[in-house]
Amino acid sequence: MLEVIRELLVGNLESGDRLEALIFSAIYLKWINTGQIPCFEDGSHHRPNRHAEISRLIFRELERIYCIKDTSPQEVLAIRKIHPCLPSFKAEFTASVPLTRIRDIAHRGDIPHDLKQEIKHTIQNKLHQNAGPENLVATEAMLARITRNPGQYSEAFVEKFKIFHHQLKDFSMLGNLTEQLESIKESFDDRSLSALTLFLECKE
Repeated sequence: MLEVIRELLVGNLESGDRLEALIFSAIYLKWINTGQIPCFEDGSHHRPNRHAEISRLIFRELERIYCIKDTSPQEVLAIRKIHPCLPSFKAEFTASVPLTRIRDIAHRGDIPHDLKQEIKHTIQNKLHQNAGPENLVATEAMLARITRNPGQYSEAFVEKFKIFHHQLKDFSMLGNLTEQLESIKESFDDRSLSALTLFLECKE
């Protein structure tokens, strides 16, 4: 999915087709993120950090074009539409083994074998093959299932799965605004921190 966008942008940003490439990329990513187009595996197997690295490359390319003097308002708008659709490339996701919690969960000794296999095949393996929203959908469905009947599964397993779900939302850039602001507040200056504090107070 992301490789298609990277090739489209890198191959067209220097040409007269720049605006068209940006618009097509924005539309394609929006359709992917909303599930209008499903992600299909091509049989390749990659760690999730590959998706984060490609996302970072795309972001850098967009920032480069954003700063060029002849960038049109239409191109700026298309770039702004693309940014929220890119997976996160925070340090925890570009590490050589990101999102490894799901692998540990799938090998726990306190859950049934069939559940282990389901987690491995519907979430863990697919996460290595694409960065589509299907991973989050499958994780949310699994979370709803394992929390439906309290006590059916061990509390430790359920808690680890909840943490993974939150981590995957973060990777998919689908956390709520408060979560996203909290995750970057360490980079804020005093003025921005004050604004964030006021926002959170008003929200409550």
